[in-house]
Amino acid sequence: MTFAQMFPYAMITALLAMLLCIRARSIGQALGLMDIPSGRKKHSVETPLMGGIVLLLALLPVSAAAIYLTASDRWLPSFSIWLGAVASMALIGIADDRHSLSPKMRLLLSFTVFGLAAAVDPTFNVRILDFELPAFAFGLGSWVTAIIFTVICLVGLVNAINMADGKNGLVIGLCIGWLLLLTLRAPEPMLPLILILCVALAVLLAFNLAGRLFLGDGGAYGVACAIGMLAIMIYNSPGSHALRAIAADELVILFIVPVFDSFRLTYVRMRQGRSPMDADRDHLHHHLQDRFGWPKGLFIYWAIALGPAAIRMTFS
Repeated sequence: MTFAQMFPYAMITALLAMLLCIRARSIGQALGLMDIPSGRKKHSVETPLMGGIVLLLALLPVSAAAIYLTASDRWLPSFSIWLGAVASMALIGIADDRHSLSPKMRLLLSFTVFGLAAAVDPTFNVRILDFELPAFAFGLGSWVTAIIFTVICLVGLVNAINMADGKNGLVIGLCIGWLLLLTLRAPEPMLPLILILCVALAVLLAFNLAGRLFLGDGGAYGVACAIGMLAIMIYNSPGSHALRAIAADELVILFIVPVFDSFRLTYVRMRQGRSPMDADRDHLHHHLQDRFGWPKGLFIYWAIALGPAAIRMTFS
């Protein structure tokens, strides 16, 4: 699909997302998706949690139209599973925004969604880790072992992104950066999905930076699922990087900062006898805010998280 062919889908996505964001407060109040200031939450007014709603009502319908009108038989089943997984994870996040699901329930539902995707379609199952720098490969053994590894990676990414979503613009901007870098490696049939997702996120970013809405768990879960599964689809596509479109080490560099920060936080909290899901001000973005202020800390976070991957993927 050429850019001219993708343009109408992008514009429809932007229009739908903008209409939803303009009506964010009334939609959030009607659905009970409002973030109320209390405790560590320092925003001054109740703020709608709109990320999941925009994904469900703007991104996914347009993506579905693009898929079923343009995708080849090779990609149609995988793209359909991608749509279902993103919708499921967005709904799980919205349920958590609305009803505060227990951590065990969120993990169980997430493992189920990703496990089914990896079991049904090999496109979402990482069987071998092929590294380019240094050049080596590592097999994951059986089909079941590969599914378990894949699911752990995806659930880890979802939780890392959700934990990082503590300042306006941080996660949405980070996700846009990841998507732009993935376009350097993505097969052509995946580009419309990446463009549509970028457009939806760009609208959310503008309203989020203005303080008019938050991504919420619905948005964080849905976007993390979308990007994580796209990354695996790209990894399982042929190319010139360890015979893949993107090498395993490139993916590690791409996602390492929020994932490592989530592992660090989990380890520290457990050593202190606390739940890994406890809230605190020990995140990387908090330290950057305290050290450099905000929004300077935001740009430094983006540079740390995206800079190494941009260099690695641009010059390799």
